[in-house]
Amino acid sequence: MKLRYASLIIILLPVTFTCLDSCRKRSVNEITINDFATLSKEFRQPAAEYTTAPFFVWNYKITKEEIDSYLNEFNRQGSKQVFIHPRPGLITEYLSDEWFELCRHTVDKAGELGMKVWLYDENSYPSGFAGGHVPDRVPESYNQGQGLAMTRFTSLPDTADRFFLCLKEESGQFEDITSRLGDEKGKTGSYLLFSKTYNRKSDWYGGFSYVDLLCPGVTEEFIKITMTGYKKHLGREFGRIVPGIFTDEPQIESPGGIRWTPDLFDVFEKQWNYDLRTHLPSLFEETGDWKKVRHNYTQTLLNLFIDRWAKPYFRYCEKNNLKFTGHYWEHEWPNMNNGGDNMAMYAWHQVPAIDMLFNQWNDSTPRGQFGNVRSVKELASAANQTGRQRKLSETYGGAGWDLTFTDMKRLGDWEYVLGVNFMNQHLSHITLAGARKYDYPPTFTYHEPWWNNYRYINDHFARLSVALSSGEQVNKILILEPTTSAWLYDSYTSKNPKLGEIGQSFQSFITRLEKEQVEYDLGSENMIKNLGSVKKAKLVIGHRAYPVVVIPPMMENLDLTTFRILKRFVSEGGKLVAFSIPTLVDGSSNNDLAGFFSGTANISAVKKPDQETIKTYFSDPEISFLNVKGGNLYHHRRILSDGQLVLLTNSSLTESTSGSLKIRGKGAIEFNTLSGEITGYPCTDDGDHIRLPFNLYPAGSLLLFVPAMKPDGFSAPPAPGNPEVVPSDSQMKVIREEDNAFPIEFCDIIAGGESATDLNTYDAADKIFRIHGFANGNPWNTSVQFKTNIVDRDTFGITSGFIATYRFEVKGTFDCSSIMAIIERPYLWKTTVNGKEIVPEPGRWWLDRSFGVFKIGPMINQGENTITLTASPMRVHAEIEPVYLTGDFSVKPGAKGWYLEAPVNNLTTGSWKDKGLPFYSWGITYRKEYDIEKISGKYFVSMGKWNGTIAEVKVNGRKAPLMAFPPYKSDISDLLEPGTNVIDVKVIGSLKNLLGPHFNDPAPGLASPWHWRNVRSYPPGNEYQLLDYGLMEEFILMHTD
Repeated sequence: MKLRYASLIIILLPVTFTCLDSCRKRSVNEITINDFATLSKEFRQPAAEYTTAPFFVWNYKITKEEIDSYLNEFNRQGSKQVFIHPRPGLITEYLSDEWFELCRHTVDKAGELGMKVWLYDENSYPSGFAGGHVPDRVPESYNQGQGLAMTRFTSLPDTADRFFLCLKEESGQFEDITSRLGDEKGKTGSYLLFSKTYNRKSDWYGGFSYVDLLCPGVTEEFIKITMTGYKKHLGREFGRIVPGIFTDEPQIESPGGIRWTPDLFDVFEKQWNYDLRTHLPSLFEETGDWKKVRHNYTQTLLNLFIDRWAKPYFRYCEKNNLKFTGHYWEHEWPNMNNGGDNMAMYAWHQVPAIDMLFNQWNDSTPRGQFGNVRSVKELASAANQTGRQRKLSETYGGAGWDLTFTDMKRLGDWEYVLGVNFMNQHLSHITLAGARKYDYPPTFTYHEPWWNNYRYINDHFARLSVALSSGEQVNKILILEPTTSAWLYDSYTSKNPKLGEIGQSFQSFITRLEKEQVEYDLGSENMIKNLGSVKKAKLVIGHRAYPVVVIPPMMENLDLTTFRILKRFVSEGGKLVAFSIPTLVDGSSNNDLAGFFSGTANISAVKKPDQETIKTYFSDPEISFLNVKGGNLYHHRRILSDGQLVLLTNSSLTESTSGSLKIRGKGAIEFNTLSGEITGYPCTDDGDHIRLPFNLYPAGSLLLFVPAMKPDGFSAPPAPGNPEVVPSDSQMKVIREEDNAFPIEFCDIIAGGESATDLNTYDAADKIFRIHGFANGNPWNTSVQFKTNIVDRDTFGITSGFIATYRFEVKGTFDCSSIMAIIERPYLWKTTVNGKEIVPEPGRWWLDRSFGVFKIGPMINQGENTITLTASPMRVHAEIEPVYLTGDFSVKPGAKGWYLEAPVNNLTTGSWKDKGLPFYSWGITYRKEYDIEKISGKYFVSMGKWNGTIAEVKVNGRKAPLMAFPPYKSDISDLLEPGTNVIDVKVIGSLKNLLGPHFNDPAPGLASPWHWRNVRSYPPGNEYQLLDYGLMEEFILMHTD
């Protein structure tokens, strides 16, 4: 998921936060870094709370030894906090005594390491069902119905009394006839009958159904079931080693028809003074006073979601010294199904959060992930308005095994520049055994070829988190969200095209302003209702006061409270810029609206956000950008007591961006987020402002402090001279660092009297489990275990089981003695090679600590070879997965898959695929020698064309700076010695080519379990989707004086 001032005297009001809950008035001050000296100290050595916090995925049988190992690894790579995250594949019983003992051990170990451990409130997701415990203990949490479906009849059916509600339509009006169906028997007319719909039962919910979070008491029961054990075992560490708890995508979607809950009609009538029953058709069709009804209905659902989910959770966390974090499904806006108003929900989180999934940039649609300005600006704005300093993003989920360091930085920097300052990586799998490897990769663990270098970028985000948690972001423009206007055109059963038009219009509008470097917050009408007021010609929402308010295009409706506040705001001299003129209040016509917008001073009606409009209404004398060219520039500005902090980022992967920044101040100091250095930055005086040139490479960023007083002791580094290429004194050598690898992803199976050939292993596993009674296939992929209801099924008879045979071909004569077979969880199988039984090498593993290593080289024949796994009887953990071969060989494409032949001994530049290494995922070193008589000036290793996740550099065996981001240069000046120098550049690949997905031409940047399934045939090798990793042209050494 991902910066301000100069010679300006700023009076900072004390940051206080009044809880929205009128029953719990409380003030807090979350600013702990508010001056240059404190910022500099924290920046150089970020505290644990500012480091990234990956999801520590518990997806197997958890042991204390594994916990210790992982915490040490996270700590070593710079993540000094984690979220314990139960996930599909979990064998240890969730919420059992053993579970809490393991959590206690995790917290104790974290305490030893100076780390923090956050909790996660669910077994997988969405939050609310407690891994099945809530529906198990509280049947009314799900069995009363969650939706109402409508059916039209011209006469009442004989089954009419089985319906929940019956209406009769006459002259456009609807009458409730439920209590007198007998009077209508045999008549014809227009009848509308409503039946309850229910959340379906699913293995994903432990065999139960999802619960109704709008039902009174369900949230409290969920918290009680989930948190009692945590409080008993960990309560003393709440607020210390255990900062808070993460909730994941709680939702109020309908299982069919409109969303309903047992007391909906009573709550609705109490709020709106009319009976929703006789207006239900307006929620299905555009009939009656449908805009008013839809507005009132959606606001009722939103209020119920806040009152019955967010408030109880918030209060529990406040009472227990915990921080409530986590996110909803914010990507569907303006669709109301997931809650109605994202910002209104964030207002109840001590650490509001979003998620940013995948690695697919899309800044043009309202439902995009990365690139979706609205999604992050909602988060940042709500936090600004409620005085919350920390804003979390669950980041990188499903981005795929091929995610590079450049991708990580580009995506993270983008969400950070928009307001995020707490990164939560999705995911860090304890194991990749079985279907767990398909669970939305990548993984932030030892499995990754780049893992030993991860601290480099991890520290970058820790330093950014420190900087963007300092001071305050104080935007002066408020843009109202047209959320309540979108409600008018939304429906659980049909969508008016105007709904999409409103969403697209708003997305385009705010994205345009963001790219024009306009500084603004978004405004939720629900938050205005709770926190809004007018003071000194400014519209105040909690901690923020705005002299300029913007009504965006296509805003048709205003809530009554919003309208009243706007009238006062304008009357006191506030500036209202209207790109559209609302015509409704609370969904109904309002006579005062037209007069207000046509006859009131301080209201400017404009048509579109062109350059002139932006300059006239949105320019800021404190900051401006000049001559910006290329790339995709964003900025973020924060005010501290003695200056401003400014972050610039370039979100383009292909173009640099350049220009100059004009800002009020007396100098510039660069905070280098990659090295931790703090140095001067070149600037020129321009009256009471300064001008700063910038040139950001693709995925580049620049963090500057602009002090209010002239800084002492900081000088800008000298500009580099013109570089010259240093000739090499040797031919480049290419060295493969690890054994080659080849995954056999197809097999033949025999089970339950059935046989099948050339099945992809993912589909073969599903088929085997279905044969053995698991209707939905592999339970470790499709199910959440309630208590021990999956492992309890490990009672198969002696006649159960299966045989899986994997085939591979060897061509030509070469030394096969190095070849090993890698088989997951070898204790589950009897394993043979060409009919001869084999056993794993004691104490050895490969890729994952559960993957056993078998020496098979001496048993391999020219031509076809077989590896056979026999499970007899069947075991619940017996998941069919690829078998991997490793060793010194080449892999070449064949008519069906691949075959092995002699290795390529003299590797050169170019794609590894062309060198017999199509599945190779680790490092290949490119070595050159340079004779340098006298060392002077600066020397840089520079890459040309290459493809990999990262490149390591060594000089004479000593580590040099990594090449992780454009322009892919490494300063090796301090490592060179007079005479002969050996320079190694190691290009590191990814697990994409080894683990896939390889089939059905998956779109780049997205990998979910579904991308491995439904492989219909065993394709030729050249039809596999594989990436071209490698150094495509030789690196060079550059020298400047």
